[in-house]
Amino acid sequence: MSTDRIVLHSAIAPAFLAALKSALSSSPQSDAPTLVSEASKTRVQSLVTSSLAAGAHLIHGSVDAEPGDKPSSVRLAPVIVGGAGDEDPLWTEEAFASLAACRVVSSDEEAVQIANSGGYGLSASVFTEDLRRGFRIAKKLESGAVHINSMTVHDEPVLPHGGVRNSGWGRFNAKEGLEEFLVTKTVTWKD
Repeated sequence: MSTDRIVLHSAIAPAFLAALKSALSSSPQSDAPTLVSEASKTRVQSLVTSSLAAGAHLIHGSVDAEPGDKPSSVRLAPVIVGGAGDEDPLWTEEAFASLAACRVVSSDEEAVQIANSGGYGLSASVFTEDLRRGFRIAKKLESGAVHINSMTVHDEPVLPHGGVRNSGWGRFNAKEGLEEFLVTKTVTWKD
């Protein structure tokens, strides 16, 4: 799993994007993350190139081959794209890669509307200095989990985990996960 969409308030967007680019650029040199297959890599590259052709812009990374990559390489370095539109597949589909699309908004309501606009809802994060505000936003997000001031990829074995909408049915972990394997039956009788 990875974070596919990042919705930023305009008040913090420039500083956040500068810090994100700096962190991605200064990380220790290592191999780019590996995707599942060549078809997966091709699909991700296509998502990015079609988004760029539709007017989005690269914030970080590239879908071009890395120096020394073999043609059959399934590695792809992290890519961050800005300005993807509402109907852009880069914004509406799960990438299953180190790829994220960023959008900038001017209000909490707009952020919630955009976050809920996709067909998926596995996990979300809200970062804020105001915990009450974070809980207000979390209540409105259509997601199987919302993590306030923590990463989207967060699974605890004692808490139920699962998505809503196209991110799957049911839950695993905890009591709710066990109940997914049970069938409740009601039997009545009259003497």
